[in-house]
Amino acid sequence: MSNEAKAQDIVLPFQIDSLDARGRLLRLGPVLDTILDKHDYPPAVSAQLAQMILVAALLGNSVKFDGTFTVQTKSDGPLSMMVADFVTPGTVRGFAQFDRAAVEALGDDPAFGALVGAGYLAMTIDQGPDTDRYQGIVALDGPDLAACAESYFRDSEQIPTAVRLAARKDGANWYAGGLMIQHLPQGSAGPRSDGTGHLPDERDDDHWANARAKAVTARAEELTDPALRLEELAWRLYHEDEVRVYPTLHVGFGCRCSRERISTMLARFSPDDRAHMAVDGRIGVTCEFCNTTYDFDPEAIEP
Repeated sequence: MSNEAKAQDIVLPFQIDSLDARGRLLRLGPVLDTILDKHDYPPAVSAQLAQMILVAALLGNSVKFDGTFTVQTKSDGPLSMMVADFVTPGTVRGFAQFDRAAVEALGDDPAFGALVGAGYLAMTIDQGPDTDRYQGIVALDGPDLAACAESYFRDSEQIPTAVRLAARKDGANWYAGGLMIQHLPQGSAGPRSDGTGHLPDERDDDHWANARAKAVTARAEELTDPALRLEELAWRLYHEDEVRVYPTLHVGFGCRCSRERISTMLARFSPDDRAHMAVDGRIGVTCEFCNTTYDFDPEAIEP
């Protein structure tokens, strides 16, 4: 495997004890191509969906749970919906709904607000039928998706958070990278390396200001460059603060659709309803995530 391949589709957790902060660096390559190549999205839609997938993977990877972490936008703009989810321990998928003519009328590089319009960003944790789902919602009123994700953490979780997202296409391939760093509660990052213990509360804001200021210097080119190892990027940003990195985690593509699951869903409808769904005597169901079409004989579906 080439060094560039090893530097893609991975998450790098890191921690900065001296600043009471922890974070994640993420880079996607082939996984992103797998998702986007299944659809004929305009470049602007692909770029935004790539960033949604980054958000799902960054946040899902940072929460201790076993299940599905879903990120969804719903809005009144040309890009009316995006959905991305992260399933533990590390698979992602996503899709978008949009008005092609309206998107293309905005030009090659439309602003985020022009694409999505007014709406909301929802984040949901689903750990299965035996647990309650958790959902948080924030308005889509930031200049980009990263700012909206930061607002979610500030307003819903009360956790100071900085997020950087970038996506680009080079030839036939897509590259995306993200950075998320969060302020930890006083003392939770462990003892200082200098042995002095935790710093006084009045310096807490200074720690976060320092951590955030360095995070926002991460350039889009650095986040998306497959030749730049994430460990090296973490060192570039926080070498003065004795950043600690942990083993990287793999991210893969995973769609949960299957013929069996869709057949079970169709069996819940009455025979008359299934007959109305049929076209030329067959029912066709297409997965919005992976664009796979499943074909059924309505009379062969058993309840």
